[in-house]
Amino acid sequence: MKKILFSLCALAMMLVSACNLDLKPTSSISTDEALRSMDDAQKLRRDIYITMRNSLTSGAPVYLMELMSDSFHGSITYGNRNGEYYKWEMRSTFGNVESIWSSAYYLVMLANFLEEGIPALQAEATTAEKAQYDVILGEAAFSKAYAMFILTELFCKNYSSSAASDYGVMLSDKTFATPSDQSTYVGRSTLAETYDYIEKNLTKAEQLLGSVPGEEGSIYLTADAVKAMQARVALTKGEYAKAAGLAAALADGGRYPLLTSQEAFTALWTNDSGKECITQFWSSILSNANTNDYGYIQFTGGLYAPNYIPEKWIVDAYDKNDLRFTTWFRRTPVNLGNFSGTVYLCFKFPGNPELMASTGASTYVQKIKPFRIAEQYLIAAEGYAMAGQAEQACTYLNRLRASRIPGYADRHYSGDELMAQIKLERARELYGEGFRFKDLKRWNQGFERSEAQDKNLVIDAGSTYTELMKREASDPFFVWPIPQAEIDSNPQIRGQQNAGY
Repeated sequence: MKKILFSLCALAMMLVSACNLDLKPTSSISTDEALRSMDDAQKLRRDIYITMRNSLTSGAPVYLMELMSDSFHGSITYGNRNGEYYKWEMRSTFGNVESIWSSAYYLVMLANFLEEGIPALQAEATTAEKAQYDVILGEAAFSKAYAMFILTELFCKNYSSSAASDYGVMLSDKTFATPSDQSTYVGRSTLAETYDYIEKNLTKAEQLLGSVPGEEGSIYLTADAVKAMQARVALTKGEYAKAAGLAAALADGGRYPLLTSQEAFTALWTNDSGKECITQFWSSILSNANTNDYGYIQFTGGLYAPNYIPEKWIVDAYDKNDLRFTTWFRRTPVNLGNFSGTVYLCFKFPGNPELMASTGASTYVQKIKPFRIAEQYLIAAEGYAMAGQAEQACTYLNRLRASRIPGYADRHYSGDELMAQIKLERARELYGEGFRFKDLKRWNQGFERSEAQDKNLVIDAGSTYTELMKREASDPFFVWPIPQAEIDSNPQIRGQQNAGY
């Protein structure tokens, strides 16, 4: 595999041939040739959305975070599909390690390309065109922040007082390094520098997307999406008052009301209504690549044969009249080789009927929802709790629960019990959406898988390598390895591999 970050061949603008949102561009064109008009800029912009949608907000970056935590048990017929992650056997040469890393840097290179080329176009643009170019530049800045944040969550330690010396990732505001001159390659920044880069780009996005108001179910990035991302970053850094303030403003704004009926909740998760969504990316039957289901349902030949089955603790965590439980979990007969049984399966991503394959069989494709208002309620609750404002924290926790649980009566918590309840609510609300592994890491908590719903249906029942796995917060595998291809080809980062690899 060639060098991931700065390879001219890998990243050198396979860009302007992308004429619709379903296709990856294939031709290679120089910088001067590729960005000459608004039409060229719009094609590059589409590739930014394609990359975010297909490679960083759906698929492996989401479901691996669930498989590596205490969300699911592998079934006896899971065939070791992503078993190396489920069993915590991480290696720096694994395909998903490399693909997430390279997708993030591809996104950064796209954004840098636009930032380098658009100013010359703006000099001769109309007023309306200048405004549109600013929007594209705002989206580019956001995408750089998002890409580096994803890498920081996975490939770096938690933000702490040692951030000025802990390793971050490689940062760049230029499209290319000189392939023949390895001195132009960059090494790993510090973690503090990485977060500065993320926040700098979010500030830039905030300014440039200020004219793009939030809209429920927006397929494009908006000013509200920037605020939601800023709240997420602040929470991860431990800037709790800032996180709470940003998230509460979105929750209180009234633009994204929480759903309170079974019908509306089903329409959100089955039909992609866009309700409660600050951002819901576009998708079509042709894209056929956007799913966060990793064999959770697996209905084939009239039988259910899931690869992964929800852990018993998460099933038991919901009130049985909770809209989330009645929408996302179904007690289902399953047939796994010589064994059968009835367990609750995860139907959170059942596949939008409008996006099904021509055969009529679900491919579990959904419109991806990277920012939902429910997460902001949870950020507000946790931020206020960690800032010592228990009453405000309970306000947002109770509002979310009241929308999900018919007849819910407000409860008031404080101290450790308050944080325990917020953590439980994040597990319930965000189940299957790729937050669990990163939450456990952020909380320095570790985890211990618990008993299966049916031991006859899970792989290696009773094993501490699968069903009953326990991982301490100090386990080095909470930090992913830098891809070996990057280590091998960039002399600036040799000796900077993460511990344990």
